[in-house]
Amino acid sequence: MLTLLAALLAVTDASGAGSVTPSCMARPLDTEGVIDVSDRVRISADSGEVQIDEQLIIFDGDVEILKGSQSMHADEVRYDAGRKLATATGDIVMKQPGFEVRSQQATFDVEQERAQLDRVSYRVTEHGGQGSASNAELRKSGASAFNDITYSTCPPEKEDWRISARRLEIDRQKGIGTATGASLQIRRARLFTLPRFVFPITDKRTSGFLVPKLGYSSAIGLDIITPYYFNLAPNYDATLYPRITGRRGMALGGEFRYLTQLHSGQFFAEVFPDDRESTEESTRYAIGFDHASRFNTHLEGIINYDYLSDNNYLEDFGTRMGISSNRYAVQLAELTYAESHWHSYLRVQNLQVIDEETDEAYQLMPQFGAHWYRQHENGLITRLDAELTNFERSNSVTGARFDIRPAAGYGVNKPWGHFKSMLSGRYTSYRLQDVMPGDPTSITRNLYTFSVDTGLFFERRLDWFGQSGYQTLEPRLFYLYTPYKDQSDIPEFDTKLVDFSFANLFRENRFSGADRVGDANQLVLSVSSRFFGDGARKESLRTSLGQVFYFDDRIVQPNDPDTGTPLPPETGEYGAFVAEIYAQINDIWSTESAVQWNFEKDKLDLGVLRVSYDDRQADRFISLSYKRDINQDAEFTDLSFRFPINDHLNAVGRWQYSLIDDVTLDFIGGLEYDTCCWSIRGVAQRYRDDSGNGYETSLYLQLVLKGLGGLGKSSLNSLLSRNVYGYSGSEYF
Repeated sequence: MLTLLAALLAVTDASGAGSVTPSCMARPLDTEGVIDVSDRVRISADSGEVQIDEQLIIFDGDVEILKGSQSMHADEVRYDAGRKLATATGDIVMKQPGFEVRSQQATFDVEQERAQLDRVSYRVTEHGGQGSASNAELRKSGASAFNDITYSTCPPEKEDWRISARRLEIDRQKGIGTATGASLQIRRARLFTLPRFVFPITDKRTSGFLVPKLGYSSAIGLDIITPYYFNLAPNYDATLYPRITGRRGMALGGEFRYLTQLHSGQFFAEVFPDDRESTEESTRYAIGFDHASRFNTHLEGIINYDYLSDNNYLEDFGTRMGISSNRYAVQLAELTYAESHWHSYLRVQNLQVIDEETDEAYQLMPQFGAHWYRQHENGLITRLDAELTNFERSNSVTGARFDIRPAAGYGVNKPWGHFKSMLSGRYTSYRLQDVMPGDPTSITRNLYTFSVDTGLFFERRLDWFGQSGYQTLEPRLFYLYTPYKDQSDIPEFDTKLVDFSFANLFRENRFSGADRVGDANQLVLSVSSRFFGDGARKESLRTSLGQVFYFDDRIVQPNDPDTGTPLPPETGEYGAFVAEIYAQINDIWSTESAVQWNFEKDKLDLGVLRVSYDDRQADRFISLSYKRDINQDAEFTDLSFRFPINDHLNAVGRWQYSLIDDVTLDFIGGLEYDTCCWSIRGVAQRYRDDSGNGYETSLYLQLVLKGLGGLGKSSLNSLLSRNVYGYSGSEYF
């Protein structure tokens, strides 16, 4: 803003070069004229005069000074060239990108590049911040200082909240405001007073208090978190917070984040030194560490370490850690090396059980694996999978397992279809410890698998419900043969039956892990059809049907969890019939369903139906689904929604209801009232407790004062994303 005053100095220098005029006479300027001082500065006024002897320039009436993106308007401007001091009076308006100041009187010191203003009002136009002050000082650097100031992002006629301070310094280059003797007032209530308060005025990161978080749950009572953010450097920062709870006492937590050219990560910790409600350990804590390294284009490493002091920590306190499972806290370190056809890894892993009904998992101490796959130009396919793992677990059989699977085959992919035939061998060796008396300590297994996978691809033009496009027909045949091998003496370290689905019809082994290889002599027949509208990137309709035909009984089975002995063989000629349908009815409505029908028992094993309404422009989303799973003895409905109620009130939630038990399994709902300068968010969650007979209730409340960073939204976004189907965040939450 102060660079505009260079125009006044240029006018004085140019005037002095002309003829001398007596001091009692003034040199008139063209009324309503425009003086073009240079290519960069323009000054206009209704009238003006130059008093050469007194080195005084006077502009009067609608004075406007323009320089680039900066401007100043005033009723009168006087410039004293000798003192290099300018004074503006009247309705003064000074503007520059993102900032506007109004005043009744202003003094400009050209040498010091500083301006003093009285009776000030201002606007930070980048986010709507505004306020007033008794006086202000502006500097060329973009910094400014105000005395007896108010600040708010609400309109002046309706200040729902504001900050008042004896002094406020704003540094637009750093993007921060620093208030001394500051108090926060909402409506007529003063919430608190701080001797010094630092807050952001842009999206730039800056040290200071973040917006407090307020919550409630039946496990801990009132829950208040007041975080303080440390902007330590451009590539690392930290957050420290006290956490005060009504029933459990006080905790201290923090997070540290870093980013370098090769490494990135974050560390989190939270500790309750004295949990008043705990009947066991009074000190309870959670630790999380996530790290990723990319050493070069081939070599990468990760560390994911989460540790909880006890199994009930998540249930009682929740956590800001990214624990993706309610059963285990993962403790993993992995190094991977990858090229175009080759992938290898070295891994150590432990799964800390955080669900009392879940069995303790084996530790991988360590695990080394390698994978090779290449399809050559002549159609030859070569594949190799190898893995060496040492399994450890207390009070269990432990040991090392070496598993290698070389394979070769032939494959071809054409526009009209595909063909792939593979023959693989498998050698697995065990060296066991801590076995029962009489059980072997050394076991080997040799097997082979033969498979043929072939399919055709047909396409035709079709008009479907008034929409032109292409329809495909894709029949597929998959034959699999693996001979039977007795594996009952092999422990189950990491093996289980995979979930039955359309995609899993084409697996070479119905078990995950290497401890069980399912015997198979079976044929899969399937057909899929898709419809693509002209110009569409996604299919409007997709249907898939699949049926397994068994030529032999399936003898290899997992062990019974109660007795430890293998389950009886599966018999019957027909496997489950699987059907999946997806339809994008229009830009808003879609539906999808999956059915698994058991012909041998003549019943529905699995059924899923979902109907979704998604209007992105109106930000409305509703999804209603039904699921029945005989294997898990579950039948329930699931409703998810997100929609605006009116211009200010918005809602999001999920309701899961069990039809078998006639009870609500889980409910989460949130409301937000949003205005131009503040918003308040509330989320309630009610879910079944561990006993299955009662409920746990949690409430989360958050007040966001816009212009103070709008911080804290991510915590509610994360909660809703984990629990509400189809939710991926919105402008509301």
